[in-house]
Amino acid sequence: MKKFLLIILFLNIPLFATSQNIFIIKNSDGTVVKGKKVTHKKNQYFNDLIKEQQELLTKLKKIKAKRNGRISQILNNAKEHLGGKYVWGGTQPKGFDCSGYVQYLYKKEGMAIPRTALAQSKVGLPVNRNELKKGDLLFFLTDKKRNIPITHVGMYIGNDKFIHAASKKKGIIISSLSKSKYNRIYVKAKRIIK
Repeated sequence: MKKFLLIILFLNIPLFATSQNIFIIKNSDGTVVKGKKVTHKKNQYFNDLIKEQQELLTKLKKIKAKRNGRISQILNNAKEHLGGKYVWGGTQPKGFDCSGYVQYLYKKEGMAIPRTALAQSKVGLPVNRNELKKGDLLFFLTDKKRNIPITHVGMYIGNDKFIHAASKKKGIIISSLSKSKYNRIYVKAKRIIK
């Protein structure tokens, strides 16, 4: 006697729910003996799943919109200081160092982050370089003589560019990430606003 295997494939996984299930009966060698698509008309559990999915997707869209709004505001504030002065230890618009500049921008949006580039590199979520988003913090080792792993920070603004308080000579500028010395001395990236 042939054994039949009943396989039920539910297509109602949370992020891709549909109102149909497929029932397939296969024999032991895998040949489909019978298949049937069933439409649910009265299935409160399934309807609740779809409703929950729609609510989650709506919440995710709101979170994404809020993040994008905050990032846009931070980047607009950052660009207002282009050409500004670099001052070692500076944390105000009259003069910033790299980490003071980043800390100031986030503080303006009501977010507290640590003061130094090294301390800033220890907060947030790690981000792969090929997955950078606007607002991510980029960390570099610009001065090996200081014997610390991170000595510089900038903020990614998209299109392979970042804004930072570079040096006394250059002040606050926008640099290319891959087509400059920063490509060589890049260490890692972190995302503060999730």
